[in-house]
Amino acid sequence: MALGRSTGLESMFDEFFRPFDEFFEPIFPRAMRSPLWEREALRQPILDIHDRGDHFSLTAELPGFTKDEVEVKVDSNGIGLRAEKSEKESRGEGGSYRSRRSYYQYLRLPDQILTEKIDGTMKNGILELKLPKRAAKLKDDARRVDLK
Repeated sequence: MALGRSTGLESMFDEFFRPFDEFFEPIFPRAMRSPLWEREALRQPILDIHDRGDHFSLTAELPGFTKDEVEVKVDSNGIGLRAEKSEKESRGEGGSYRSRRSYYQYLRLPDQILTEKIDGTMKNGILELKLPKRAAKLKDDARRVDLK
């Protein structure tokens, strides 16, 4: 099959998503979208986030990935998780086989997170991040206003 031509199943998905694309076009024009916006690349990991009091715990399921295949980037606004794996194409009597897996997720972080102290581990396809919180300021700074 030549590149650029859709199969029947791809056409069905294109038709299904057309109203969503048309809805987002005025708000978020296609020219401004990252390639990650496209449906083919929008595979997101399953995430769990728990508030543990002094920190948040974020767990992402990335089955089949090792720590060397996972990238975590933090900026002042959020945290980006990327995992990508390509296996070589193999050809045999039963046909050919090519495998590529990728995940991407960007999360906005609340201001209370100490981004410079984020720490993580990766084991058996599970990414665990510890997101420490800033110390809470006491709200007992109220004072009485004397009226004149």
